[in-house]
Amino acid sequence: MSLIHRLLPVLFMAVALSVPSISSGQNERQNMPTCNDFKFTLLSLGSGSTRLTYERAFNPKNSAEFTLGAIGLGWDWMNESDPEGLLVKIAYKWRRRPQRTSDSWLAGRYLKLELVATHFEYHPSGEVFCKDTYQYALLGELGYQLVLDWFVFDIYAGLGPSVGSGNANNYFHSFMLLPPRSILAVTAGFRLGVAF
Repeated sequence: MSLIHRLLPVLFMAVALSVPSISSGQNERQNMPTCNDFKFTLLSLGSGSTRLTYERAFNPKNSAEFTLGAIGLGWDWMNESDPEGLLVKIAYKWRRRPQRTSDSWLAGRYLKLELVATHFEYHPSGEVFCKDTYQYALLGELGYQLVLDWFVFDIYAGLGPSVGSGNANNYFHSFMLLPPRSILAVTAGFRLGVAF
């Protein structure tokens, strides 16, 4: 059984377990700020991976995120390299300016420090054999998270140093190296989610 098939039930269970707490939590905590969210990186499906992020706010200015990604669970239309592996991201956020129209501790402009680790196999174009790659990055990111009731829209961009084996596609399912084979990683994207 492949790594992707083993991770799939875990990802679905995490989403399923969050649904009851979202609906019951709305009635019990109407005057309390929302402090949690689950987010999905929609565009990652087109690059051959599925990523789910959980965020928890500790106070109106600080929160932490954990992202788990199943590389190979998606459609790799970018490189068509049939990747399979795992992505893990751990981040700490400092909210610089909260969103005025929201009582959520998760909303507003932020600065984020994120550690990314990827390990996957892929088939470079024109080659028969599968190659193994691993890459790590420490990224500083700026972003804005909009929270409207339960809906979350998170947009971000950042850069930082990266080390690892590299790969022929110069894509690591969360960032790219610019220029290729350098140590500078760049990232940008958006996520959609639910706050509770």
